[in-house]
Amino acid sequence: MHMFKNMAVEDFVSWYIELGKLMIFWAKRVKDIWLVDEIDGVFTIGVDWLIRRRIRKAVIAIAEEADRVERALTILHEYEDLTRILIIPEDYPLGLDAVDARGILYFWDVNSRILKPNTDVRIEILKSWNNGYIKVFEGIHRKSWGFFIPPRIGDHLVFLGYLNDKPVGLAYLNINNFNIDYGIHVSRKYWRMRIGTRLLSEILRTSGERGSKYVSVVRIYRSLKGTSGDKRAVKFYRANNPSVRMSVYRLK
Repeated sequence: MHMFKNMAVEDFVSWYIELGKLMIFWAKRVKDIWLVDEIDGVFTIGVDWLIRRRIRKAVIAIAEEADRVERALTILHEYEDLTRILIIPEDYPLGLDAVDARGILYFWDVNSRILKPNTDVRIEILKSWNNGYIKVFEGIHRKSWGFFIPPRIGDHLVFLGYLNDKPVGLAYLNINNFNIDYGIHVSRKYWRMRIGTRLLSEILRTSGERGSKYVSVVRIYRSLKGTSGDKRAVKFYRANNPSVRMSVYRLK
């Protein structure tokens, strides 16, 4: 059985367990995870999250096609006592009054055709870093989304983009699941110069060299309708032609 354009269920499980390190509304540290069923094109996955040493049970329903969304909703209604996560095509017009958290999930094939990157940008790829680099990372994050999350040695390759020898762009590739943890960031002064696309192109190339068939990214919306930052990030990712575009919701 496959999902997300030929991603095997066991590959999704491995990818999702690693994603749980982000501690986002739909992926937290996993104690146990299993396939409940696959019926009519809907995958139902059970998961036990470990949150502050306590188990929280959740169920995830994944419908890759729009005509399977209602079936996924019907399945989730059977689990009202659990945290219920719905993953459906991004463009499906789901009413937001039934949800209390929202985000996106995109996958690229490593050979995807993306926008033309800014070839004046030099990319440095780091497996380790010192406090001097951490200050550089923090400066870019704060000039992009306003706060800072440091990379994790052993999990992340750091892609640092330079324009005229000035560090202006940053991304962390999780080498365990090939997710771009926390997204692609460019200092605000340098937006709309295809610097983010340059970082993405290098991430795709590096991921392919490391044997991955895909790269993913997630974005958690800061409000259900989406802030200007949410909309800007989604517009950037979508412009670069991900092969899979899904919305993720937590039902009330």
